[in-house]
Formats: sequence, structure tokens, C-alpha cells
Amino acid sequence: MSTSIPTVDITQWRHAGVAGKAEITSVLDAALRSTGAFLMRGHGVPRRLMTELRAQARAFFDLPRSVKSQYGIRAAYDSGWLEMHPAGGVGVEHSPGDGPDVDAPDLHESFYLGPGQGQGASALDRLYYPANRWPGELPSLKAAADAYTAHMVRLAEEINALLAAVLGLPGDFFTSRARHSTWTQNLSWYPSLNAVGGVADGQLRNGPHTDLGTFTLLSRQQGVGGLQAWNEAEGWFAPPYDPDAFLVNLGDLMELWTDGRWRALRHRVLGPSAQAPDEELTSLVFFYESDPETLVEPLAPPAGGGAGRGSVVSRHAILEKLGARADLLSAAG
Repeated sequence: MSTSIPTVDITQWRHAGVAGKAEITSVLDAALRSTGAFLMRGHGVPRRLMTELRAQARAFFDLPRSVKSQYGIRAAYDSGWLEMHPAGGVGVEHSPGDGPDVDAPDLHESFYLGPGQGQGASALDRLYYPANRWPGELPSLKAAADAYTAHMVRLAEEINALLAAVLGLPGDFFTSRARHSTWTQNLSWYPSLNAVGGVADGQLRNGPHTDLGTFTLLSRQQGVGGLQAWNEAEGWFAPPYDPDAFLVNLGDLMELWTDGRWRALRHRVLGPSAQAPDEELTSLVFFYESDPETLVEPLAPPAGGGAGRGSVVSRHAILEKLGARADLLSAAG
């Protein structure tokens, strides 16, 4: 089990004294510099909410393709279904040790949800806060998703305050720039080997990538064909698994914001394995950003890492990377 991804109990953090907070921030800062992730316990999210949302997600993925395609994603911040695409991996980038390049799809499909409520500015709302398209075939999905994502938004605010403290910034530094944050709740299903009928050499459930926003909250399931993280010291490794913890990993926007002090977690999900041919996994992935119009100015030292990166408007940074996947997003309909 890797020590590069520590566990932080958010309840203990709230009640820790000066010395306790200093110890937590030191451990957390080291992990975010080297790998870009930590486990979070004490979050107060009932396990039954995760179980129910997984069940609703699985019910959606069991629907016929003709039904699911009615909810196909049509734009960058659209809600809806993204199927396993036939034209190649989803945003796959290769580094030494990633394995062979394959012209084959990532073996997962997803359903995306967003805030669904904007700021009353029609142009911005249409682009960044479109209404969610709830499948009429699954009337219970909305209630399950709303209950779960309310906790994710609450935790995101706590994580923003925690990260600010680690950097020695005012407690509201990130939260004040995320009053109307864009976020996406992804329900992602990784079918079994028996379900897909076989895999190409080197084919993955999710190819190597970093996430787009400030951070991601992941509720995952343990599996033979499961999550792997990467850092320079260890290469690819399996992060520690705790069913009562979320994995929190940094995204590209936070790496830029800290001017390279912290890194976005590079990660992948292994392909289905012949060792567990019936194994299927469902991940609940909450991608968090900032207000779309936030000017992200790389922090100066000592908070920032001194990489000398340029400022960017949050939505520009997100959409620029999404542009590389525009064909996938448009084709999903």
C-alpha cells in the first residue's frame, strides 16, 4: 500500500489544535507535491446514499441503447449519456510505461449531471449550467443524485478551505471564487470482461489522464481492473482503498493555480481482467471547478511553486482541454 496518498480525517481537522493542524498540513502538502491526491474520512456521507446512487446508475446503464441515446451529450457542460465510443480512447495520453498504444475505446460508459441552476444570466446559464435531463424511465434517479451531490457540494467547500490552509492563504481564498462553481457528477460504469467479450492488447477501462478542474471527489469500488495512480518515484501503483473514504485528487486547474507547487493526479483504470471475468465496477466521480469567470492567477511563492505559468480564465482552461474531446462529446448523441 502506497504511502504517497495519505488519509485525512476531515472531522479531526475541524477540531485539531495548532500543532495538529500543522502536522496534517505538512503531510498533505508533501502528498500533493509528489502525487496529487489524498483519502478523506470523517466526511459524513451516509453509505446508503452511495449504494442507492450506484443502483440507479446501474439501472440506467441496463436500459437499451435506443433509450440511452435519447440522452446523449451534445455540448461541453451538457448532462446525459456518454457511450463507449468506437473511434479511440477518451483523451488518452501516453507516458513511458503506459503500455502499447491501441486504437480502441476506453471500456466504460457514463452519465453526467450538473448543478442545473445558474445565476440568472441567460447566456452563461445556457453554456455552463444547463438543466439536467433526467431519464423519464428512472424517476428515482433524480432524488438519489440530488441527495448525494448535496453532500459533494458541502464537502467541496470544506476541501477548498483545507487546501487554502495548507497553502497559508485566507480560509475563503478558493471558496470565494466558487460561489457558483461549475461541477459535474459522473456516474461511470466499467463493464465486465464477459460483458464486453474481450479486450485488445493494452486496452483500458479509462486511459491515462489528469482531470480538468480544481479537484475531484471519487467514490470507487475495489477491483482487479481498478484505479492506478502515477508519480515519478513509484510509476504506476494502486492507491490505498478504504470503503469509508473518498479519494480526493487534484486537477489541472489547481496545478496551474499553485504554479506547479502541487500536481494534478495522473491516473488510469486498468482493463477488465481474465482473473475476474465477471467483475464490473461503478464509480461516482464528482468533478469540481470554480466560478466560470474566475481569473486563475498562479500564486506567487511561497504559496506558489514558481513555475512561471500564465493566468487564465477558468472556463477557458476547461474548454480548451475539452476541445480535444469535442468529437466524442458531439458524437455521443
